[in-house]
Amino acid sequence: MQQAAGKTRQERKADLRGLVYRILSDGLMIFLGLVMAPIVIIPLLLPTLSPPVVEFLNMADTTIIAIFVLEYVLKLALAEDPVSHFLDRWHLLDLVIITLPVLEVVPVAGSTLARSSPALRLLRVVRVAAAGGRSVERRIEPETAVAVPAEPAFSTMRIRGRVGDSRDGERGFTPAEVKRYLDDPRVEAWFDLSGVSRPDFPVLSGLLDLPGVFFESRLMRPSHPGITFADKTRLIFVQAPERTLRVQNGVRVPVVTNVGLIIVNRGKTIVTVSKAEDRFFGPIRAGLDGSALAGVPLDTRVLYGSLDGINENYARILAELEAELMRLEGTPNNEMSKDFLDTVFQLKRVSSVLASSLFHQREVTTVIARDLPSTKSRAGEKSIFDALANETDYLHESAGNIREGLLSLIDVHINTVSYEMNRAMRVIAVLSALVLIPTLIGQVLGTNILGTPFSLSIWQVTAWTIISMLVVGWVFYKLGWLR
Repeated sequence: MQQAAGKTRQERKADLRGLVYRILSDGLMIFLGLVMAPIVIIPLLLPTLSPPVVEFLNMADTTIIAIFVLEYVLKLALAEDPVSHFLDRWHLLDLVIITLPVLEVVPVAGSTLARSSPALRLLRVVRVAAAGGRSVERRIEPETAVAVPAEPAFSTMRIRGRVGDSRDGERGFTPAEVKRYLDDPRVEAWFDLSGVSRPDFPVLSGLLDLPGVFFESRLMRPSHPGITFADKTRLIFVQAPERTLRVQNGVRVPVVTNVGLIIVNRGKTIVTVSKAEDRFFGPIRAGLDGSALAGVPLDTRVLYGSLDGINENYARILAELEAELMRLEGTPNNEMSKDFLDTVFQLKRVSSVLASSLFHQREVTTVIARDLPSTKSRAGEKSIFDALANETDYLHESAGNIREGLLSLIDVHINTVSYEMNRAMRVIAVLSALVLIPTLIGQVLGTNILGTPFSLSIWQVTAWTIISMLVVGWVFYKLGWLR
C-alpha cells in the first residue's frame, strides 16, 4: 500500500512538473528575457522620462522578475533531483537574474543604492546581460540531455582473459603477455580489453595488427554491426542495446543507446574489445563457466556467448516495448493521457532503432552460421549458430511488428479524434439550423406587419415553430447526423 501511495505521489509530482513546464515554457521565458532588455535599458538611456512612464516600466520589470522567481521556485520544488537541478548552469543563471534585483535595495559600502546611482545602473546592465545570456543559451540548447562523459586523456584500458581451459577468469594480463600468446598459433586463449579509449589505439594496433582507424570508426563513431575478413583474421562488430531515459521538458523520454563490441577471431584465439568498462567480460565469463557447450573450442564459446548475451538484451527491451504497446492498446479513448501521441511516437522511434540494429545483427549471425563447415565434428557448433541466427531473425521481425503496431495505434488515435471532431461539428451544425428557425420567425414578427391579409396568434406561431424544428431535426436524423 505504501509503495502504491509513493508511486501515486511520484506520478502526481510528474504531472505537476509537466504542467509547470508547459505553462512556464522556455519559449515564454526567452520572450520575457528579451522584453526585459528595453524595459531596463530605456530609463538608463533616457533619464528625462516622465514619472508615469518610469513607474510603468518599473512595474513591468517587477512583474517579469516575479514570473522568473515563480518559475525558479516551482521547477526547483518539482525537480526529480533538486541538487542537480540547482547546480545546472541554466538554473544558476536564473538564480543570478532573480537575485540581482535584491541588491538594488540592500546597503553597499555603508550607503543604500539610490535609483540613479552608478552602481545600480551597473547592476541593471548585468541583470540584462544575464537574462540575454539565459535566452540565447535556452534557444541554442532547448533540451536537458544525458551528460556524456568526456573522453579521457589517459589510458583506462583493462585486460583480462583466459588461456586454455584454465578457470582463472579474474587474471589480468599485460600487453606484452597478450602479444606473446597471440603470436603463438598453438595457444587457445580469450582476452577481453575493456575501457578502451583513443590513447589505447596505438597499443591495440600493435597487438592485433590492425590500423587505429578501424577502432576509431567502430568504437568512437556511429556504425552498424558487420563482419569482415583480413587474411586469417575474422573481424566482427556488434552492438549491445541499452534502454535509458532522458528528461525533456520535465517528461521522461525513452532512448536506446548502443554499446559497441569488436570481436577479433584469429585461429584459436579470440579478443573482445569495448570502450565500456566491465560491460561484456562478466556475462561472457559466466556463460563459459556454466556453458553446456562442453568440448567446444574456447573461441567458439566466447563468440556464441557474446552474441547470445546481446540477443538477450534485445529480447528484454522488446518484451518491455510489447508490454507497453499492449497497455496502450487496452486503454480506452476517454482514459488516454494528454501526451498519448508523444509517448507512442517516442516508443515508435525506439522500435525503429532496434529494428535497424537487428537487421544488421541478423546478417552477422547468418554469415557466421553459414561459414561454419558442415562436417560431423563441427555439426554441433553449426546447429547452435543456426539457432542463434534464427533467434536474431525472430527478434528482428518482433521489432518490426512492434513498430507497425505503434504506427497502427497512432492512426487509430488520429482517426478517432477526427471522427469525434466531425461528430461534434455535425451536432453544432444541427443545433445552429434548429436555432435559426425561431430566430427567423422572431425577426419576421419584429417587422411591421400591419395591413397583412392574415392574422396570427401566439399559439399558432409557437406551434409552427415547434413543427418546423421537429421536421428539420427529423431530416438531420435520417441523414445520420444525430446518430
